[in-house]
Amino acid sequence: MSILQILNLIEKESSRTGKIALIEANKDNELFKKVLQKALNPYVNFYVRKIPNYTFRFLSGPDDKHQTLDWALDQLVKLEEREVTGHAAIAHLEYILGELNTEDATVVERIIGKDLRCGAADGTTNAAIPDFIPEYPCLLARPYDEKNIKNITYPAYSQLKADGLRANVLVKNGKVTSCGRSGRPIDLLGFLDADMLLLAATVMTDSQDMFFDGEFVVVDANEKIVDRKTGNGIINKAIKGTISDAEAKQVRFQVWDAFPLSEFYARRSKDTYKERFERLVDSVKRIESNPDKADRILGKGPFRFRLIPFEVVNSLEEAVKHFEKLLAAGEEGTILKNYCGLWEDTRSKHLVKFKAEKDADMEIMGFNPGEGKFEGMVGSIQMASSDRLVECNISGFPDDLRKWITEHQEELLGTIATVLYNERIKSKARIGVDSLFLCRFQEFRSDKKIANSSKEIK
Repeated sequence: MSILQILNLIEKESSRTGKIALIEANKDNELFKKVLQKALNPYVNFYVRKIPNYTFRFLSGPDDKHQTLDWALDQLVKLEEREVTGHAAIAHLEYILGELNTEDATVVERIIGKDLRCGAADGTTNAAIPDFIPEYPCLLARPYDEKNIKNITYPAYSQLKADGLRANVLVKNGKVTSCGRSGRPIDLLGFLDADMLLLAATVMTDSQDMFFDGEFVVVDANEKIVDRKTGNGIINKAIKGTISDAEAKQVRFQVWDAFPLSEFYARRSKDTYKERFERLVDSVKRIESNPDKADRILGKGPFRFRLIPFEVVNSLEEAVKHFEKLLAAGEEGTILKNYCGLWEDTRSKHLVKFKAEKDADMEIMGFNPGEGKFEGMVGSIQMASSDRLVECNISGFPDDLRKWITEHQEELLGTIATVLYNERIKSKARIGVDSLFLCRFQEFRSDKKIANSSKEIK
């Protein structure tokens, strides 16, 4: 059985349990596992998102002279290690695809897109083959409550809770890579690169291989940030490889952390947040105070990075006032951060978020059929936390979105979506399971692969 045939079988299986069983059944197939690693490992990037036009060199027939899929995967290493870049990288990918048969070329296209299109995300794969796909590290905040707020000591930083898409920018060997919180590449067509190279060189002059943490937002012609739905719609095009030059030029990086890339790979920073953030603030100020140098390097126009707005607060009362001020200005909320905090792959006690509305990232478990005028379409989506202890059904979609969901059920199964809700309550249908009261759909999260656990949903 070919790799594409295996993927097609997994795609046709509607349940997560069934998909896990099929992956487990093929866990001794080394080529299959190699494909999973190339496609799902967040540390493997190819730096080419758009599939070039290509022509098959050999027609199918009894004298098949095609190269093998295993050969193609070895050839992709040249893209991973950036032995070839730019137009040369596109030409190399075109060459690889042209040497294959149609089935194997389809698999390579999916690998390049970091999406096997069968619902076999890293969580599903790791359930079948434990610890096979490494998890991408991410520092997260805890929600505000009486227990969590006691971990904050003053003075502390109160920062805007950016209302865009969480992103990292990695600078390595003079090359810039952007990705979401799950490690999935975000291709901004190179428009951010010069700015981030300048910032990296300014933050750490002795080591310019840097990791930056922040949020991508989209601005209009007046540099005003557009609403989240519109902005994330544009950024999602960069994830899918369909963003235009004009759209990519609208993206800004709101940055709040920076440290050497080696510490990111170690999943822990060496310096405290105060030390890291003061370096970042000083670097941005120095760049902004030297526009002549910036113009020579970047060309005239606005910088494509921005320091996250912040205040130093000396008490909980001051933190609340800052939160209320930003809320009144139409912002989503704030993040309160301890000076002493390290960057770690955890939901840190040193970060507490203030929000007016609750949200949760839930896994799509299945679909309920529509009734009445929605007969033949999806009526609602079944959602659950990662440990299956919190669940909800969401509906109320606009007609165009409902139609799109109905047409893409297979690829949506097992992915993540954000829901808004008012309260977490006991489920009336199942003992030991909670549900979300007045839950409603906010957005699909192509940047995230793991849902919130019940402990993270308050």
